[in-house]
Amino acid sequence: MSPAWAATSCRACEGTTPVCDDVTGRCDVRCDYVRTCEGEGDGCFASMYLMEDNRTAELTYVVDTGCWAGSAFNAPQADDCRADDSFPGMYTCLCGTDQCNGEMILPHAGVDGPSGPDSGGDIPPDFLLDPNDPPSPPVGSGGFPWDPMAGPGLDDPTVRPGADRAYGPENTSVLIGIVAIIPALLVLVLVIFAAYVLYRRRHPKNPPSSIFGAEDGNGNYQIKLDDFDSEMADPSLENTLNHNEEHLPIKLDTSVGKGRFAEVWKGKLFQESEDRFVTVAVKIFRYDEKQSWQREKDIFSDPALKHPNILDFLTAEERGNGIDRQYWLITSYHSNGCLRAYLGRHILTWEQLCGMSQTTAAGLAYLHADRATDGAAKMPIAHRDVKSSNVLVKSDGTCCLADFGLALNLDPTIRVEEYANSGQVGTPRYMAPEALESRVNLVNLESFKQIDVYAMALVLWEMLARCEVIGDVGPYQPAFADKLSGDHPGIDTMKDVVIRGRERPDIPTSWLAHQGLCRMSEVIEDCWDHDGEARITASCAEERINELQKRQFTAITIDSEDEEKEPLRPKKRYIEETDV
Repeated sequence: MSPAWAATSCRACEGTTPVCDDVTGRCDVRCDYVRTCEGEGDGCFASMYLMEDNRTAELTYVVDTGCWAGSAFNAPQADDCRADDSFPGMYTCLCGTDQCNGEMILPHAGVDGPSGPDSGGDIPPDFLLDPNDPPSPPVGSGGFPWDPMAGPGLDDPTVRPGADRAYGPENTSVLIGIVAIIPALLVLVLVIFAAYVLYRRRHPKNPPSSIFGAEDGNGNYQIKLDDFDSEMADPSLENTLNHNEEHLPIKLDTSVGKGRFAEVWKGKLFQESEDRFVTVAVKIFRYDEKQSWQREKDIFSDPALKHPNILDFLTAEERGNGIDRQYWLITSYHSNGCLRAYLGRHILTWEQLCGMSQTTAAGLAYLHADRATDGAAKMPIAHRDVKSSNVLVKSDGTCCLADFGLALNLDPTIRVEEYANSGQVGTPRYMAPEALESRVNLVNLESFKQIDVYAMALVLWEMLARCEVIGDVGPYQPAFADKLSGDHPGIDTMKDVVIRGRERPDIPTSWLAHQGLCRMSEVIEDCWDHDGEARITASCAEERINELQKRQFTAITIDSEDEEKEPLRPKKRYIEETDV
């Protein structure tokens, strides 16, 4: 019997392009990101399907991978990910060992060689091409030796003897009945939908009027939650607006980003009529990502989380049914987008650098704090995925933390065993040495905060590298870009750079020609120390950057000898400061 599910980590990516072997039927899913599965008895899944290329309008094959809740299945699962084609046009597999979904084994192996005992027929030719090439020309109606959207039939030569035939002649009467009833069902659905739309137009559901601020001159209304200093009619509405089962009247406009677990849309939240609305962001999770949605919802729902440098949360909703079910998180919208994109478009002044870095540190410091701004007790939280794409730039040039899908409540009453699988999560490029090696000290919950501080240091370095006072500002590059060959390094690659090579992003001597940048570099170095316990806290980093904002700095002269030495610890230099 196959072993029971015991996977604690799985490959987790969306839309990767597989590379398959035409003889063995083994397909590399080409996913380097590893996600920890937190449920008992969880397994790994992989799903390969056709998707239209937005640029060429041609069909190509992509793979989604991730964890699958063990509570959904009782049967033991295999060690490897052996796909089946139970769903027309799609290959899916489930397995029960760590990262077993890094490779799929297709059920029809042996194009150029003999089939094994568990295979028969051919792999669809599109799977065998180089991922950069377009799919092969159509063969028949489906572009395959068989039509995957119709399923294998009795006369299909690629179906091995004894294989299940879901669409044989013995089921013809059933198929005819289904085909005959579909039009009637579609008409009924359309009638119900039209009636609902008409009702909603006549009886719109209005959100509390207290969330709307002043009109911006173009018919749009700013949301008060985007301004921390504004007064709300009801403070209890700040983090959980929707306590009813009825959905808010939101119209989705455009998709603004897509991650591993969800897609973010820009939308309009209407009040009273379609002429009055506020722009919001809607993060939509698929039906199989409820756990990620639930975790982020739970984090956001804490009323004590309200802070100007943490993304404002409006409400969470569940929409749809079955596999069409979606899970929504509705938050304030920031048109500047994420910090990574903003740095790609803008060069920062010294004042902008200080403001953006200080507010980023302030947001993380508040997240880690055990006291709210009013002094009340608050649950400290570790973000666990701090990176420039998870920091948003607000309209006033300050920053706020977003994306709490991997966040963790640091509850001292929870047993250490419950944190056992919480160490190695996040984006490998920004993971601290102890996280890369899974050596997190679970007894001391401060260890999770230290991991966040390391990642914040890399984000601050990316800001500093785009500041005009360094002189010749190059194009935006993420941390370690000059030390890595790919855009999405895996854990093993980062281990080679960060642990074995003891590397960090370079701080060139030219940066030290400005007193302020030299001090900022000291803060960064104290945040990415190899020893987690030696790192300063986010609160300390915030205070030190705040002090930099109060001082006036001038350029200093660096001699030629110093230029050649490329110092690793600029904080050893003596620099004079003058109070403003």
